[in-house]
Amino acid sequence: MMEFCPKCGKLLIPKKKAKSKILVCAKCGYEDKLGEGEGYEVQDKVEHKTSDLTEVVEVNDEEGLSEADLEARRERFIEGIDFLETE
Repeated sequence: MMEFCPKCGKLLIPKKKAKSKILVCAKCGYEDKLGEGEGYEVQDKVEHKTSDLTEVVEVNDEEGLSEADLEARRERFIEGIDFLETE
């Protein structure tokens, strides 16, 4: 369950204060005690979809590449641009 600040509406973040656990608003500083038995789990794991990834193409030197390789490189570039425009 998520709780929100009654003053400003921002998400309350669980923190430890001395030996007790509290919920704190990062924006306005509002604090609220966690009741007995109330537990919060904080996770930092972020899962990415394939569409969130960015392909990096490094071009060192086009000299010596065949016309077919140059054309393939141009097509990949255009596909990347088209993909970004549809997002």
